[in-house]
Amino acid sequence: MRRNNEDRLLKGHTPTPTEEAPKMGNPMDFVTPTQFVELPSKGRYPEGHALHNKESIEIKYMTAKDEDILTNRSLLKKGLAIDRLINNVIKDSGVDSRSLLIGDRNAILIYARASAYGEDYNTKVKCPNCETVSKFTFDLQDHEVFHGDSWADIDLSDNSDGTFSLTLPVSNIVTRIRPMVVMDEIQLASKENSKKSEKEMVTQQIKKFVVSFNGYDDAPTINYVVNNMIAKESLLLRDAFKSISPDIVLEQTFTCKNCDHEEVMAVPFGTDFFWPNS
Repeated sequence: MRRNNEDRLLKGHTPTPTEEAPKMGNPMDFVTPTQFVELPSKGRYPEGHALHNKESIEIKYMTAKDEDILTNRSLLKKGLAIDRLINNVIKDSGVDSRSLLIGDRNAILIYARASAYGEDYNTKVKCPNCETVSKFTFDLQDHEVFHGDSWADIDLSDNSDGTFSLTLPVSNIVTRIRPMVVMDEIQLASKENSKKSEKEMVTQQIKKFVVSFNGYDDAPTINYVVNNMIAKESLLLRDAFKSISPDIVLEQTFTCKNCDHEEVMAVPFGTDFFWPNS
């Protein structure tokens, strides 16, 4: 999909203060500095959500205590380390990280990482062609921002409550959909659903972002329609979902030093993302 409203989240971003901090007598008076992160969604949350119509969110700089979270074996094993970190850095305690749109969560991750360790992300990449593992540096400034408002080619209507409606062309079923939030991602990645998701990747995702079919929002109806819809309508739904989902795209060209193979690589968002020399 062509992202025609590109921007740079980190444009002009200066993770380190440009002025010397004033001296203080008691170190206990130190307060963790904060910064504002522009949200790719521009606050497109339903009424009642803490980020409704908010175009940015204030986050704290990462601390040594936050680094403890990223090395906590229990949290890592449960896949909760990143979720716990996000909750810690968000200044407003009324914002639940699991209710964030995935693109907004990713923007917060990028800002937190850049302010902690800089905008160069050094990691190891396996060549898809020869499988040689080599070091590669991603530039966190080199990204695109998509605001989830590009559905000119799809007959969608905005319901002004965080959901969108379209009519499937063959079945004539009126379908209501929404962008996915972090909780949806956590549930899809859970141990209970991981094996099922591998086998039913397409249908499992659709079942997460569909709100209702012809007004029916119960799980049995949604499961039945998704499992039996024709491929043409399945593809249309997935395209519609992409068009309404705010996102931040971190993809850069990798060239293998061993075989010269070139391929566009996406930056992985794991705990490894937060360590400067991984």
